[in-house]
Amino acid sequence: MIVKIHKYLLYGAKEELDRFFELAQRAGFLEFIGLSHKRALELPDNIKTVLAAIKIAKKHEIHPLAAPPVPSEPLALAKKIVELNAMHEQLLEEQRLLNAEIARIAPFGDFSKDDLHHIEKDAKRVVQFFCMKSDLAREMTLPPEVMYVGTEYDLDYFAAVNRERTQYPKMIEILIERPVGELNNRSMEVDERVAALESDIRHYSNALPLLQSGLIDLLNDFHLQLAKHDAADQLDHALFAIEAWVPKTKIKALLGLLTTLDVCAEEIAIEPHDKIPTCMENKGVAHIGEDVVKVYDTPSHTDKDPSMWILIFFSIFFAMIISDAGYGLIYLLLGIYLKYKFPKATGAGKRFLKLILIVSTACILWGIATASFFGIEIGPNNPYRRFSLLHKLASVKAEYHMKMKDDVYEEYVKEFPDVATAADGHDFLVKASTVKDGKPQYVALNAFYDNILMELSLVVGIIHLSLSFLRYLDRKWAGLGWVIFMIGGYLYFPKILNATTILNFAGLVSKPVAFAWGQQMVYGGIALAFLGVLAQTRKLLPPFVELMNVISIFADVVSYIRLYALALASIIIANTANNLGIDAGLFAGTLIILLGHFCNINLSIMGGVIHGLRLNFLEWYHYCFEGDGRLFNPLRLRKR
Repeated sequence: MIVKIHKYLLYGAKEELDRFFELAQRAGFLEFIGLSHKRALELPDNIKTVLAAIKIAKKHEIHPLAAPPVPSEPLALAKKIVELNAMHEQLLEEQRLLNAEIARIAPFGDFSKDDLHHIEKDAKRVVQFFCMKSDLAREMTLPPEVMYVGTEYDLDYFAAVNRERTQYPKMIEILIERPVGELNNRSMEVDERVAALESDIRHYSNALPLLQSGLIDLLNDFHLQLAKHDAADQLDHALFAIEAWVPKTKIKALLGLLTTLDVCAEEIAIEPHDKIPTCMENKGVAHIGEDVVKVYDTPSHTDKDPSMWILIFFSIFFAMIISDAGYGLIYLLLGIYLKYKFPKATGAGKRFLKLILIVSTACILWGIATASFFGIEIGPNNPYRRFSLLHKLASVKAEYHMKMKDDVYEEYVKEFPDVATAADGHDFLVKASTVKDGKPQYVALNAFYDNILMELSLVVGIIHLSLSFLRYLDRKWAGLGWVIFMIGGYLYFPKILNATTILNFAGLVSKPVAFAWGQQMVYGGIALAFLGVLAQTRKLLPPFVELMNVISIFADVVSYIRLYALALASIIIANTANNLGIDAGLFAGTLIILLGHFCNINLSIMGGVIHGLRLNFLEWYHYCFEGDGRLFNPLRLRKR
């Protein structure tokens, strides 16, 4: 439910400022609008320090029972972790430089720098080190004082002894501050120190819950100070004043809050430039839908809350895309396991677990209705398939064609003569079959199944979009015309395709009546949409612009075929994995089946989530959602 927001001016004695804001923070239903022109407060350094420490601690596995007894104060603990991490990063950088230096001078081996200085002093000679490309070294004659040392990769290394420093063409002099042995010793020391620091950081990181609690306390205090900072001083600092957004459901609570304070509240007009926040108050299952809504956008304060609609249709779309009771059972078991694994889950985590249980149940129910279980090829005489909703609809459709003796019936009789002796619709579906590679292929059954599932996808789309138009019918009268247009299209377009709909073979509407009424509803719906816009706007151009919606609405309805297409793809992948596994033998086949279904389950989840949300957030929102809202964010005491 989206609650209407009111704007209030709150003012009172300056002595009551601290007490008022503390009580307001505890109450948690006032979003303050600053009247002060003071410079905004920056985030304090202590909060930044704790945030940095939490970021560091989260990189490690946490064992709260192993948390250190000291420091027990969150800020002191945060400073300790940040200090240790800074030392750790500094040593890692030193280690990187040491490794690079060792790699640079390793070809010259280990030697004593002091011995080298003594030799240079006593012999009155200068010892230099050089390197050059190996291919260049092979092409030139080296001076006698230049000695070859070795080769690393594509570089040759040399040492030269001269009376004074000398440079050679195409050679690069290498200056050695510390020899390899000294560098290796320092590298070992750094490694030991790095390991010790990592151990200390892991040890202190076990106190992450303490850091998080401390951060919440600091943030609560900061937000309190921020709200106070936004209050304007009046009458030479004798009074304070501030504006606030208040939900309609909390106005009585606001008046009750002020009874103990020397503070007054007056409702004031909302200015055109005000960005009114959206206050969403949902409980139970509707709150789960609210979480899903926030994935895409925040509703405008003028929107109607779509939370329950989104939850219901997301569950339906997800189930239709998965279209497998076996997969739904796996999701249900996963949800039960997570609920057992995290019994103390609260807030969004708890609602997410409930969402898993809801969509998994929907998957199981739809999988039973379509007789699909892990892609297993279930024969038409199997009770699980025979008594499924999909098979019953297919049987009724077959009986319709048998009764009408239409072109569909004649085609199947011509291709499968035994169909002429079928006793009922089920018998028709069984006899319209052939054998391929030793396996029966039920041609009519598969064709009818596909047609029905595709039609159901379109019907769900029409219902979904119709509800979108009807929700905002008071704002846009043309919506009624488009609903009639979509229903008329469902009745009339089968004539163009020479198709038989569920309404026809179920005996609800005959084909001639459907075609006649459908054609009138298509044109009548367009006309009604035109007149609806004309009546609302009383201008000539908008109605003609509205007529362009014919294309977008048609495209949106057709877009729901993705429900059938994704389900079909998932079924084919599952069936293929089963067949490959059966042909491969017991052990390899088991592995192939498990791997195939594992990949298919993950792909199905991705498709179910992405397209299940897409049909809500794009096709449905297009006609009944303004969006671009800002969530109501009152001053309140935040908790973990």
